[in-house]
Amino acid sequence: MMPGCPARRSDRRHRDFARRGAALLEVLIALALFVAAAAVVTGALNSSLESLERQKLGTHAVNLASSVMAEIQLGIRAPGGEGRRPFDAPFQDWTWEASLLPVENATGTTAGSMRVEVVVRHKTAPVVQRLAQVIRIGRSAAADALTAVREP
Repeated sequence: MMPGCPARRSDRRHRDFARRGAALLEVLIALALFVAAAAVVTGALNSSLESLERQKLGTHAVNLASSVMAEIQLGIRAPGGEGRRPFDAPFQDWTWEASLLPVENATGTTAGSMRVEVVVRHKTAPVVQRLAQVIRIGRSAAADALTAVREP
């Protein structure tokens, strides 16, 4: 065969098309791998952000419950009786409620010790935080608190 022969040209064209096809296939595989990796990274990032938001709301709920418990111990807030109550702004997305139960000692008397349970809830997110503590309050305050709990 001669160097300029049509059969030789067709062989050369076939090899050029094969090289171009292989390069196109490599580009398509690389693109598919990039898209798959981007999807995995995006999913992991989204999951991480959701977890961070849940953790932030949980920590905020614990802080609010601790604040309410401290205010009850100081006599700033009155516990029991009224059900869920909203917080003031900027915490308007949160509610709280507190319940009182007398704690009996070995002789069967209450002696001013009360079990206070504070429940803090978020209005839209599924976050509920409970905090319970036994506190000792004065006799008149204990009687007032028990009366408030027993009244409908």
